[in-house]
Amino acid sequence: MDAVVNAVEHYNEIKPQLLTTGGTSDGRFIARMGAQVVELGPVNATIHKINECVKRCRPAATCPYVSTYHGTARRLMSGSARGNKHGLAG
Repeated sequence: MDAVVNAVEHYNEIKPQLLTTGGTSDGRFIARMGAQVVELGPVNATIHKINECVKRCRPAATCPYVSTYHGTARRLMSGSARGNKHGLAG
């Protein structure tokens, strides 16, 4: 959880809301196995509708979604998900 929260705060300059009211998720099946589940994605009025889409960022390298996912993965793989609250590099 720390890795996700820290990445969202760092790359988007907002404090994420930690909610369990987002609706049905495949994460419920994974959670039964004892794994931690965090779902992260854009808020979207067309989610799960026939015209589902999200706005594209150009260039992709500067897109906050890309940076947030990359920063989260980097922190998780490096084992630095805990501790320094805003210690993301680059």
